[in-house]
Amino acid sequence: VLVLGSQTLTELRDSISCVSDFQIGGEFSSQPDQVPEHITKDLYKSAFFYFEGIFYNDKRYPECRDLSRTIIEWSESHDRGYGNLQSVKMEDYTFNDLSLKIGFPYLFCHQGNCEHIIIITDVR
Repeated sequence: VLVLGSQTLTELRDSISCVSDFQIGGEFSSQPDQVPEHITKDLYKSAFFYFEGIFYNDKRYPECRDLSRTIIEWSESHDRGYGNLQSVKMEDYTFNDLSLKIGFPYLFCHQGNCEHIIIITDVR
């Protein structure tokens, strides 16, 4: 995926396609021929990127949860050596705002526990 420095992190988030986003949400075994109303992407919109000690959470919708809160609380519960982790809204940041390492593995998490490695391969 190519992105411009002026693009927000939400634009990258929206361009990522994952099979778990297209699972059928809910229980419908009593009506297997019924077309499902929702897929999981519509039901569970929360997600985050983790870049350089900061969780960039997607908070564009009222139903979005801060998925990083549990991780931050776990890290702070004992001195685990991760330093002061932060949580911010991804929609407030562009790629120009970030200092990223080329070839370094970063994390994208959505659906609560579906994790993907993000690697920056080129900056121009």
